[in-house]
Amino acid sequence: MCGIFGITNNKNASFLTYIALYSLQHRGQESCGIASFSNNGFKYYNGMGLVQEVFNKDIINDLSGNTAVGHVRYSTTGSSVITNAQPLFFNTKFGEFAVAHNGNIVNSAELKETLSKSGSIFQTTTDSEIIAHLISTSKSDNFIDALIESVKKLKGAYSFVFLYENSIIAVRDPWGFRPLVIGKNGDSIAFASESCALDGTGYAFTSEVMPGEIVIAKNGDIKRFIYKSFDKYFRCIFEQVYFARPDSVVLDKTIFMTRYEIGRSLAKQSVDLTADIVSGVPDSGTAYALGFSEQSGIPYMPVFMKNHYAPRSFLQPQQTLREFIADLKLSPIKDTIKGRDIILVDDSLVRGTTSKKIISKLRACGAKKITFIVGSPPIKGPCCYGIDTPDEHELIANNMTVSEIEKFIGVDKLCYLDMESLVNACGNGNKNFCKACFDRKYPVK
Repeated sequence: MCGIFGITNNKNASFLTYIALYSLQHRGQESCGIASFSNNGFKYYNGMGLVQEVFNKDIINDLSGNTAVGHVRYSTTGSSVITNAQPLFFNTKFGEFAVAHNGNIVNSAELKETLSKSGSIFQTTTDSEIIAHLISTSKSDNFIDALIESVKKLKGAYSFVFLYENSIIAVRDPWGFRPLVIGKNGDSIAFASESCALDGTGYAFTSEVMPGEIVIAKNGDIKRFIYKSFDKYFRCIFEQVYFARPDSVVLDKTIFMTRYEIGRSLAKQSVDLTADIVSGVPDSGTAYALGFSEQSGIPYMPVFMKNHYAPRSFLQPQQTLREFIADLKLSPIKDTIKGRDIILVDDSLVRGTTSKKIISKLRACGAKKITFIVGSPPIKGPCCYGIDTPDEHELIANNMTVSEIEKFIGVDKLCYLDMESLVNACGNGNKNFCKACFDRKYPVK
């Protein structure tokens, strides 16, 4: 899972891309980068770490131009090293271009083997580089035709923003796994993984890049066309459960209100539960808990203070780092916990290690009883499309019964949301979701 941004026809393109990457930092914290284009050609700068650690005023000023793309990375294919930091830059027979990618190409190994046998030399271990080699080896006469020919060979999740000459070219896979939205400010066009990045840069949301669509923005003009159509697409439902920022809008509704409605649904299916207070695991669990509180009448009370300078534990590439961050990021508010029956709500239960540490903190502070409620169904399938749950044995719901999980994480009772309620809350009337992490029904392999 990554965050991407592209902007054209704005003299402050690199600075606004820098601001946008701040807004998208929750989508990736391992590396980041910006590429820009001016009359003097391309400039780019990538680095390991957070946006505020990698960039400074001098670097941004050096990235001159009125068109730019940016990227924040959370690795799913390829290791967390500087050579895999994006945007990636290439010089081909069609000229120079930079590309930022969000997603996971499931046939990358097959394509890479074919390309390597034909003489392609790969500089990175990321699947994103494949698109450049496909474009370079295309028999087409121009870049756009080569791009269309190339993306048709890809399977899986991909939202791309290309910086080519003085234009931004946005591409979304025909299954629609990963989000990509369009914003406008006067004659300037921007593309982003989430609408929060448009808000933060002063761009008004206009529409999504639709599944199977290519959108070309140059000098204030937009050209749109479908390169491959599907009768049904499969928006990742876990984006709304966990990844997306609460102020981002998906299907005409903020993520916050989606999670709030999920919380209300959790309360409706848990009418027999009683407690002194209900609370959420911050930050993503807070909206769920507020919705639960409103529906159930049980008062909401925070029990944890989050260290907002700690990274998201789920996005750490190694399990030891995930456990360390889980300890670092949450501090219990002791006098809201001691002697109380607590309903604690979180967005999901993946490996169980983070939840176990959180529950142990409540126990250490004297919680009388703990009911743990999860705002999604049990996660049973590894994700092929850009979320780092590659092995079934890592998923606690595959290895333990509900009662065994209760004992393992240390709660008195564990409840999950049912699938129908999740789809209803997320869909706002739309049921076109990928739910493979819950039901193991994979739209493409």
